[in-house]
Amino acid sequence: MKTFFKKQSGFSILEIVVAFSIITIGLVGVLSLTTQNVQVEYVNKNNLVASQLAQEGLELTRNIRDNNWLSGNDWDNGITPGNYIVDYAGNITSVEGIEEAKLQQSNDAGEEDYYWHQAGDLDSLFSRLITITQTSSESLNVSCLVQWEDRGQTYQYVADTILYDWR
Repeated sequence: MKTFFKKQSGFSILEIVVAFSIITIGLVGVLSLTTQNVQVEYVNKNNLVASQLAQEGLELTRNIRDNNWLSGNDWDNGITPGNYIVDYAGNITSVEGIEEAKLQQSNDAGEEDYYWHQAGDLDSLFSRLITITQTSSESLNVSCLVQWEDRGQTYQYVADTILYDWR
């Protein structure tokens, strides 16, 4: 008695290998895009924080000028050309360079994180240096450099303004 096998339709080994290769290439592409997206998101987050810290540095310097007016002092009292760090109380401290301008991050439990020049708190990624140059007798150029290092690369963000004695 002879048995005859019916020819069954199915996938050949070659078809399976080709299909598996196409699926693998697609998944590797998606994984690569996801990894790159996470890295770019982290860099953009730090860039956004740096831009806000730079703007805050300019505002702290502007606040010193405004308080001088309210106190009846010369508008540029305490705001002379040089490199500085400025705290929230309006204290301005001369420094040599960005290396001395490290910002600390609050470590109080239950409070939102904030950045300041306060010894004893944890160092943050960021340093903020305010540079003041005299442009005329009625104006000062204020430049705020925020610098941070991430994965061996140094990033910088700079914001500038001009303070006037318009009063």
